Amino acid sequence: MTKYLQDVIASKKLFIITFVCLSNLTLSSDLNSWDCYKLEGAKIIAEDGTYLGKIEDDYDRDSIYNEYSEYGNSYNSDSIWNEYSEYGNEYSPKSALNDNASEPPILLKNGEVIGKLTTKEYVFNGYDVNEIKETCDW
Repeated sequence: MTKYLQDVIASKKLFIITFVCLSNLTLSSDLNSWDCYKLEGAKIIAEDGTYLGKIEDDYDRDSIYNEYSEYGNSYNSDSIWNEYSEYGNEYSPKSALNDNASEPPILLKNGEVIGKLTTKEYVFNGYDVNEIKETCDW
């Protein structure tokens, strides 16, 4: 193999690796269908360990998008949709809906943290709960 051909192959490999790495760098405003697949079924856990439901379609009994579920209604004290709870209040440091939350809920799937549920822009692996619903059509 010639030196030129080796350089071309090496540069293509570098491009592919860079593309894959950058496509995995998800910011809260860059959702796509791959993210929907990745997030589906993820449990939402507050920094204090409280279970807050899961990312799932609106038929699932633990889904935050099921308005009739414990975690999807706005009256439950552990619902991110309850504007008076520490997990849904726009001023709480533990809230998924506070743009400046210092301890937003984490997303856990298959025992691994896959991101944070936050409306704060430009958070590494940060996902906005409203954008998830809109993009994933849940």
